[in-house]
This record gives sequence, structure tokens and C-alpha cells, in this order.
Amino acid sequence: MINSDFFNLSLSLQAAIAAGYLGYATAYAGYRRSHKAEDTLFISLVFSAIALLCFGAIEPCHGPVLAFGAAFVGSLISACMWRVAGRPFWCWLMATARVHREDGVHHGWDCIVQSGRGVGQVSVGLKNGRTLYLNDRTKFHGSPWDGLYLGGDGSIIMAVEEEELPNGTEEVRQGVRDEAWGTRLTYIPAGEVARVNIRMK
Repeated sequence: MINSDFFNLSLSLQAAIAAGYLGYATAYAGYRRSHKAEDTLFISLVFSAIALLCFGAIEPCHGPVLAFGAAFVGSLISACMWRVAGRPFWCWLMATARVHREDGVHHGWDCIVQSGRGVGQVSVGLKNGRTLYLNDRTKFHGSPWDGLYLGGDGSIIMAVEEEELPNGTEEVRQGVRDEAWGTRLTYIPAGEVARVNIRMK
């Protein structure tokens, strides 16, 4: 029923709805975990309105195909502009005006993952008492994820240079990066992580 309703809409509305959601997904990638259905709906509608304007501006002169593409491009460009400049400026403005300091991010891990800050060192303490170290991330530039991936679910993928066992013994791992075979990465499920220490700049 929903599919038939959607395809019975005009092409401009189909493009606006699809492009609007794509804009929302782009603008709030990594921040959507705590969003409610109404957040998704109304934010998508904002980008849908932009897409509809683009479609209406292009369609009379260049036809529906180019207008369809323009709707998506317009929505994506506006989403990227909001993500890069609009949202940070709005949060700064509200904080400076002392209205509120709410940035819409309700989980500390999401804030770390989406911070855009450079990460130099990481140590991950596991529930079994072991601690894994990535001491110098600069060694892994050019490797997958530059040697470190912080998953939105709390999991971590990292190049482990050193490991400390529960008894205090330290083991230095050799051959983590190999020119022929690539970089050895360790996947750490979120459920195994007890604590994380991160140096950021």
C-alpha cells in the first residue's frame, strides 16, 4: 500500500521525499541513534523542501530527468553545508547567547566518533584485564582507517602495537604493518571493552 501510494505521487514529490531523506542521512550521519521518528520526519522535510525547489527551478527549462538530478544534488549540497558549517555555527550561537548548550548528541561515544579531531594514541582496556595500545598512529597513515576505526556501536578496530597482560607483563607486537601483506588490525567488540583512553588534538 505504501509503495503504491508513493509511486502514485508526482515525480517532483517522489524526488523531494527521496532526496530529503538522503539529505537527512548525510547531514546527521553518526548522530541519528537517539533520533525519534518525528526527528527523522521533520528534518527530512527540510531537505525535501530544498529538493522540491531545485526540481521546480530546473524542470520547466531542462525537463524532468535533469530536474530529478538537481533535486538530489541540491539536497546533498545543503546537507553537507549544514553538517560542515550550519550545525556547528548554530550550536556555537546558542551557547554564546546562553540560550542552551544542547548539541543533540546524547552519547559520549558518538561525540568522540564524530568530533573530527585527530587521534594520536589509544589504549583499550578489556574486561578480561588486558590492555591494548596503539602508541603512534602516525605510523599507520595510509593503512585502512589509518590504523584506527571507532565504530558507532562502541566497537573498535585498531592496529595493536603493544599489549599488557593482567599480570602486568607487556608484549610488543612485531610486524603489525607489512608492505607486502598490509596492516594487521584487531577487532574489539563493544561488549569486551571496559575503558578507552584516547589522546586527541
